[in-house]
Amino acid sequence: MVQFSLARLVRLRLALKNRIAKADLQLTELSSRLNQYNLKTKEQIEKAIKKATKGTFDLFQIQLIEDKQIVQRQIGPGKPGPNTQYKEEENISYCLEWELDHKAINNLAARDGIFPLITNAEMEAAEVLKAYKNQPYLEKRMYTAKSILKVAPVFLKKTERIEAMTFLYFIALMIVSLMERNIRKNMAEQGVEKLPILPNGMNTKKPTWNNLNYFFKNVHLSMVEKQDKIIQTVTKGVTQLHEFVLKLLGVPPSVYAAIQD
Repeated sequence: MVQFSLARLVRLRLALKNRIAKADLQLTELSSRLNQYNLKTKEQIEKAIKKATKGTFDLFQIQLIEDKQIVQRQIGPGKPGPNTQYKEEENISYCLEWELDHKAINNLAARDGIFPLITNAEMEAAEVLKAYKNQPYLEKRMYTAKSILKVAPVFLKKTERIEAMTFLYFIALMIVSLMERNIRKNMAEQGVEKLPILPNGMNTKKPTWNNLNYFFKNVHLSMVEKQDKIIQTVTKGVTQLHEFVLKLLGVPPSVYAAIQD
């Protein structure tokens, strides 16, 4: 199945334009340095041209023009005189000329925005495209599993234990997803545009589990013991903003009182 995306076309056209402009600038800089230092031979210059136009070489028509001049040089030291002998030497210099190959550019641009979708599932074209567009959400959850939930390889042999561990990961991902969905839904319903829960009090319009976890990191339960008995428990670090975020999450602040009990 072949799909066309206007957004993809615009993105690729802009990227191509930027690559061509960059290569053109590098060719201009290269042209001013020819016949000096390590840019004196044809092989050296051709290598530099390919480096300057990496990824866009076929989109230019480049000519390396060779200019040969025969000059006479004196053999031996001293001032020239009637008996001075000379030898002929060939001096070779190069100049660079280039222009855009519009035919090659148009041929390349003709494929912009077109991409294939291949699957072995028996699905309608619209369903395949919908599944493809939902892919970033799945990748986001894989990121959550590996980084935030810190899912790591576990050596398990029995199928039952593997299934149980996978089920626990699934439940954890579901909780994270529901918390993110719930707080964003309540923010929209209550007209809350953003929350200052990021480091240094920065705002976010779409709180994630990682943001919430960071915001509540300083909330803790302090216990005072005397003679192996707890005589006082105090929940510290809960501010009005914490209580407001809990309200958006649908969690009553009284849960912290229950922790003390």
